[in-house]
Amino acid sequence: MRAGTLHYPITIQEPVAIKDGYGANSIDWRDVISTRSNVTYNSGNRQNQNNEIVHSYTVTFTVRYYHKVNENMRILWDGKKYRILSINPELYKQSTTIVTELINE
Repeated sequence: MRAGTLHYPITIQEPVAIKDGYGANSIDWRDVISTRSNVTYNSGNRQNQNNEIVHSYTVTFTVRYYHKVNENMRILWDGKKYRILSINPELYKQSTTIVTELINE
């Protein structure tokens, strides 16, 4: 893996279940990994759903292989949150390619 291509800082978060005082469960997000990655935009789309315009983007992040990432996590980059769709380890490059989509909130 060429370290010079890892330009962008990202934060990878994992969900944590929290029980409040009334016994209701909720999900909070905890920072697990802060690292640098290569970012590639794959596609973008503008849709009209329920009379609301929704922008969807597919973005690929490439990180070092030793980071333990799973599909339940999410990525924070450039003030936006991305849902992980697939994780593709590339042993010969010592990298992991993570395909994500923008979470519209």
